[in-house]
Amino acid sequence: MNDGGRYYPAYRNVIHFGFLSAMNKKTLSTLIAALSCLLGLAACVGPATDTSFPKADLAMTPDGTFPNLENLRMVDLGMTKNQLYELVGPPHFHESVFHVRVWNYLFHFHTGDRTITCEYQIQFDKDSRVSQTRWKDQECEEFAPAKAASGANAASPEPAQATPVQ
Repeated sequence: MNDGGRYYPAYRNVIHFGFLSAMNKKTLSTLIAALSCLLGLAACVGPATDTSFPKADLAMTPDGTFPNLENLRMVDLGMTKNQLYELVGPPHFHESVFHVRVWNYLFHFHTGDRTITCEYQIQFDKDSRVSQTRWKDQECEEFAPAKAASGANAASPEPAQATPVQ
């Protein structure tokens, strides 16, 4: 079919009108409303927060770091990500800054004649403030006690006499 110098394939109209005749306006309106609701709900849900510790070999800094113990002990509930970044640095795994609720670290500590490797996790609330800190292994609590959202420290043993490496 040729209309005003423009070429329109004949099948285009058949498919278009065939689609509309097969689906009446009420059905089409219902379909559009349902899709809108699904998209709205998907936006509200957001990504799930995984609080499991990642495998150490997946760290972006596979050798981990020796944190400044004074800075690590200053990590507290309610701190912002920028404040943490200044104290303990960026997370060691593939976590970013925006819309992320968990940062994980791979820290090393000298204690006596051995070096201990510890996995440390910082969890954030909906306002991106620290809501909880925790260690994968209980023995690491001696370097900096874990803190829970209730405001009470999980376990507050006396800090170990570790040699900080700066």
